[in-house]
Amino acid sequence: MNTTQSRRIGLYGTGRAATQLVRAIAAGPHILTTAIVFFDEQAGRDIGTLTGGPAVGVTTTTDLEGAIRSGNFDALAYAGLKGEVLHRAIDLCVDAGVDLVHACFVHPRVTLDPALYTRWNTRAAETGARVVGTGMLPGFWLDALPALLSSALPAPVSIIGESRSDITSWGRGVLADEMGLGTPATPDQPGPVGAVLEESASMVADVLGLTGYETKVEGGFVIAEAATEVIGIEVSPGDRVGFDQAAVVVHDGRERVRIAWRGLPQGSFEGYERSLTVTATGGDGSACTLKITPAPDPYPGTAARIVHAVGAFGSLPGGLHTPVQLGI
Repeated sequence: MNTTQSRRIGLYGTGRAATQLVRAIAAGPHILTTAIVFFDEQAGRDIGTLTGGPAVGVTTTTDLEGAIRSGNFDALAYAGLKGEVLHRAIDLCVDAGVDLVHACFVHPRVTLDPALYTRWNTRAAETGARVVGTGMLPGFWLDALPALLSSALPAPVSIIGESRSDITSWGRGVLADEMGLGTPATPDQPGPVGAVLEESASMVADVLGLTGYETKVEGGFVIAEAATEVIGIEVSPGDRVGFDQAAVVVHDGRERVRIAWRGLPQGSFEGYERSLTVTATGGDGSACTLKITPAPDPYPGTAARIVHAVGAFGSLPGGLHTPVQLGI
């Protein structure tokens, strides 16, 4: 299969990622055939108008199991939250032989309980279902791109990826409900992206061929020193105002991978600007650095990555995969 082959897609979700997915699917070679929602009041509506666009002729349903077992789509593009519903969707898809792409995590072996990973991976191998998590952007910039860049230099290669995001484009719900912006900081509470960065760093380490390595997460939430306002959220001194975290891979006593991500409201910090830099250093000391200016809104890119993955499974066998295993 190549990336231009049309596949039938089912969509789960109605949020910002799902909204972008409706448009991205319509603009590409694939066909949206099914739309699944969580709330009863959203059922029976056209997914296009439900997500703020024109009608697309696909009526929503809340019957996740019935939709997955219907045979009406080849792949499920999951744009919901991580947790119980995602796990149910994966369980149903691997049992029914339906591919699934989501944006909740990127390295299943690192993220999932070992018993759950083994069960899903074994069942998917039997049914031929492929499951991959693309992660939210800047996931691509901090995992697949560094992994690709490592092939251009002599071993042993070391990787540093650093992203700075302006979180005001993420939406009030994400900042207030998921990140807790504007709420008092809790001592020793882990930051919001450490686990994601650890997955990406581990994926790069796997590509580098490292074994027996140690991973550690540094940093956490950034605490406001002065009062500010972020898209309508009042932030007082001592409240959470962003995050600054890194995941580090140490092998044979040497730092081989560092994946860092800082997210702050750009207007609240003088001199702070969005940026993204990836540096690969070869064993002979030669280095290659990419400086990227990412789009201010990550959601269209996240949707594009999910749609690309739907068509990029190629000849991969059934199982749980990482993004670096997908075809270009």
